[in-house]
Formats: sequence, C-alpha cells, structure tokens
Amino acid sequence: MLRAIQGLIAAVWLAFGASAAAQTIDVAENSAVRVVLIAQTAQGRYLVGTGSGFVAAPNLVVTNAHVVAPARQYQNITVAVVPPSGEGLRTAQIARYSPLNDLALVRFTGDSPPPLSISELEPRPGDSIIALGYPDMDDLDRPAVELVRPTLPSRSTGTIASLRDRAPTGDPIPTINHEAAISSGSSGGPLLDLCGRVIGVNTWHARGRDTLEGRGVATRTAQLVRFLTESGVAPSVTSQRCLSPLEQARAERDAAIAQMRAQNRVLEQKLAEAERLSRLTLTALTIGGGVLALLVIGAVAALVWGRRPAGASAPPAAAGPVLRLDAPTRRSALVIGGAALAALVVVAIVIATMNPRFTGGDSGRREAAQAEAPPAVTAQRVGEQVCAIDRAETRAASEIGDTRFALDGNGCVNGRTQYAQSEGGALRRVLLSPAQSALDVLSYDPQTGAFVRERYALDAAAVKRALEASALAPAPSACAPTADARTRAETQAQVARRNDALSRFAGGAPSERVVWRCRRAE
Repeated sequence: MLRAIQGLIAAVWLAFGASAAAQTIDVAENSAVRVVLIAQTAQGRYLVGTGSGFVAAPNLVVTNAHVVAPARQYQNITVAVVPPSGEGLRTAQIARYSPLNDLALVRFTGDSPPPLSISELEPRPGDSIIALGYPDMDDLDRPAVELVRPTLPSRSTGTIASLRDRAPTGDPIPTINHEAAISSGSSGGPLLDLCGRVIGVNTWHARGRDTLEGRGVATRTAQLVRFLTESGVAPSVTSQRCLSPLEQARAERDAAIAQMRAQNRVLEQKLAEAERLSRLTLTALTIGGGVLALLVIGAVAALVWGRRPAGASAPPAAAGPVLRLDAPTRRSALVIGGAALAALVVVAIVIATMNPRFTGGDSGRREAAQAEAPPAVTAQRVGEQVCAIDRAETRAASEIGDTRFALDGNGCVNGRTQYAQSEGGALRRVLLSPAQSALDVLSYDPQTGAFVRERYALDAAAVKRALEASALAPAPSACAPTADARTRAETQAQVARRNDALSRFAGGAPSERVVWRCRRAE
C-alpha cells in the first residue's frame, strides 16, 4: 500500500513540477515596475526618460542611480513608478542615491506589490536566469501615454556566462555577465533565478570590440543587500539553493513520503501503547477481581466459623436476632475488610495511572496546543511601523537612516519574513549573509518598539559551517499570515530552529549594532 502511495505522489509531482518555475516567475513579474522621469515645462508635462526597477520592501523600489540621475540634476524633473497592474502612475521620491555602485532607492505612494526575495548565494556560470524589465526595443514608436499605463514587464531568458569583480566602467563592483537580452530601458530591472529570486540588478549592456556580441551585465546581490541594509531596509533574503523543477518535485515527493512514514511510525507507537495499556488494564482487573473474591470468601468463612459455641447463654429475647462475634473474629473481619478496601484502592490507582492525564500521554497535545498560540504582538504594534534611528545607541561602519516595515499579529514582517518569538517576548530572526561574510541578528520588541540589528563578522570557515547548519534548518520561503494556527505555529517553530542553529556562530561582541525606535504609523 505504501509503495502504491509513493508511486502516486511521484507521478503527481513529476506532472506538475515542470510548470513550477514558470508559475514562480509569473508571481515575481508582478513586482517589477517601470520607473519614469517626467519634466514639467511651460508647455506641459513630458516623459523624458524610462527605466526599470523592482519592489524590495513595501513601497520601496530598487533601480539604477543613472536612471533617476536627471531628477537630481534638474528641479523640474520628477520621478514616478508604474506597477504592472493597478491604478497606473504613482508619484515617487528618491529615498537614497548611490552613484558609487549605481543603485538608487525610490519610495512611491499607494498600494504596493509584494517585495521580491533576494538570494545571497553566489551564482554559478551556466545557471539559467530570467531578466525582467521594460527595454526600449519593446516600446518603439509607442506614445508616451501608453508608457505610463500598467503593463507587464518583458521577460528574456538565458544563462550566466561569467562572474567578474569589476563593472564595464572599471569600477570595483561584483557583476554577473549573462546572455538574457536587455537594452536601454532595462536598467534597474531584476535578474532572477528559476525560483523567482533576485540574483542581480541589470545595470549595463556591453558589446565586444570586434565581434559586437552583446551581454547583459548585472550588479550582484552582495552590493544590493549592503545598499539596502545601509538604507535601513530589512529585505527578504534567502541562502537556499534554487532547485530545478525536477529537483523540486523529487524533494517535495521525498518530504511527503518521509512525512507519511513519520505519521505511520507515530500511529504504530500509539497502537502499541494502546495494546500495552489494554493488557495492563486486563491484568490489573483480573488480579484485583481475584483478590477481592478471595477476601470475600475469607470474610464469609470467618463469619461462619466465628459464631459463639452451642453451650453459651442466649441473648435476651427483647434484643432481637443479633449475630454476636467474639473479639478474635471481629479483629479478623476488620483485617479482611481493610485488606479488601486496600485492594480496591490499588486497583483504582493502577487504572488511574494508565490514564494519559497521569502518564503524560497527552503532553504532546498540550505542547501542540501551546505551539498553536502565535507570538504575542500588542494591538498597538500591529501595522505599518515607522522607525527612527537611535544614533546614540547605534554603532555602525556606514551611515544608516530611518526605516519602516509592516508587522502583523503573528510576527510576520512585510508579509514575507517570519520572525519567531524568543523567551523574553521579542520577535527574532537570524540571517546569514555569505556574500558579506556576516551574520545579522534582528530583534524587535513589541512592547517597547525597539528594533535592533546586530552584525557579526564571520571568517570563511565559519561561513561554511553556518551554511551547513542552515541547510539542516532551512528557513520558510514565506510566512503564512492567513493560514490556520497550526500552520503558523509550525512556520514559527521552523524559524526558531534556524535561529538556534545560526545563533551559535554569533560569538563575541557584534561588529555593528543598529538601533531604531519604532512607532505605528498613523
């Protein structure tokens, strides 16, 4: 029966695994946006430039610095964002601008698409990738009014050709050279793996001097994560390897089979325990019944043999038919009655101790009930949190500003990153950043509103061990704010196990400590 079920599971996963990557990219493209520059002149408003970007946090878009540079140079040029669906043009402002690594952060108004997850794994030549964006080759001869309407981004595929430590400009920026087709207008768009996670930011389009062969060049995520962190943004990051559809199908099949086997083992244990308890109960009742029977027989015999002899004087007639026992017989009857009562007590204790309430058999149920309780987040803290940097308590190597994030009552941040509740009541998440050789311990106290990020520097050996530990305790791909209590509890427990696995690498004093003071946005 088990083999038949395993075969059915394998067939299902193989049937649907091929479309898993496409479905993931379909979700990711809803978070790619067009970035536009609009000039206000005496003759009216004009579209003077376009680029691409993607949502990295609620209402925050990552793009290239050169895309929004004219808005910093000219006062009559403003920035706007056009998501692929919804209301259309959204007003925006430049929140951070970094020409050294050609990255910029733009804050826009209105509803926000979900942020994309960022992969911190080092990409490999030969890996398949997808580029999303709004290249000008797709918008030739289209009127400007159509460019500010919601439109899904273009999608091009290819492979990673090489990894380089310098950009085409010669600047020391780690880059990815890839074969996905991009052109002017693609700048700032995300470069994705097959799981829909950001592995780079498309920034340049290079051509060979003699062959004129074109290559896309993307900034690697090490620069991106550092840029976002220094901007006070806590992005959703992952260090798990992206599996191919076949690998994903096999992994999910193996997980389903392992879960089924675990459930079978639990069921077998419960059946064996029930059988053992039944045998013990039957044995206890049999022994107790036998003991009681012997005691009753003994009591009856004592009553019969203990009557007064025939020559004794009869009791007065007025006293009625009363059976009188001599003193030895009365003592024997008391002893026998006490023994019978003791036997009843012993039988009752044996039966009671077989009850799971006394044996601890329902401890798993009690623990499960406790685990179903989500982290306690006060109602005053649920919602959008506006956090001001506490410079007196902050020790950081670079300038870091204010930040903001969304928090729900289950410890889910920005609708994507699950935090686990620690013993002190604070929400906690430990993030491994192999590209930066660092471990970040993030904690948020719902009672005081203190949000703290402590960074610990790791050497190469520690990074390797931490990666091995994180593989044994994988992080959930996302939190489940709309799931049932048990699913949320399992997700939080998964994060807690990963926190524990990685926390042991946070030794000594942190190299950086950033403190924000948060309040709920009005």
